Amino acid sequence: MGGCAAPQHFWPQKDIVGTDEGIIHGEKMVLIASRSSEYKIGLVAELQKQLASAQISHKTIGVKQLDKVDSMDYTAVVVINTCLAWGLDNDVSHFLDRQKTTANIILLTTSGDGLWLPDKRGRDFDAICGASIKANISDVAQYLMERIRKRL
Repeated sequence: MGGCAAPQHFWPQKDIVGTDEGIIHGEKMVLIASRSSEYKIGLVAELQKQLASAQISHKTIGVKQLDKVDSMDYTAVVVINTCLAWGLDNDVSHFLDRQKTTANIILLTTSGDGLWLPDKRGRDFDAICGASIKANISDVAQYLMERIRKRL
């Protein structure tokens, strides 16, 4: 177990409970994958509300389920995860490494100060950082919506 990986084994992150209530059959699909925390649950709920209001088809899964996902099956993939020990979530890293293209992926990583960004290693995913501040949920969801709309 390496330095940055150890905290992820000692303090494993819980996943959000997924839902497919926002699916509009025959429409372009947005996938939201998230870890679970009070902030992330609130952010996902607000993002789902905004997607539903815009009549954009979407479904939500936990980050662990990304091991079965091909980003090419979705118009946009929003991944909400946490920086642990100055490293990218292992499950998210494996997901990114498996993709043929990452152009439709929007990665929001929360960290204590909200300033940590992952090393993109030449990949073209959209990396966003932020702190888990509940007062900012609506603004962050709106920013994510702007990034999603650019991919629709």
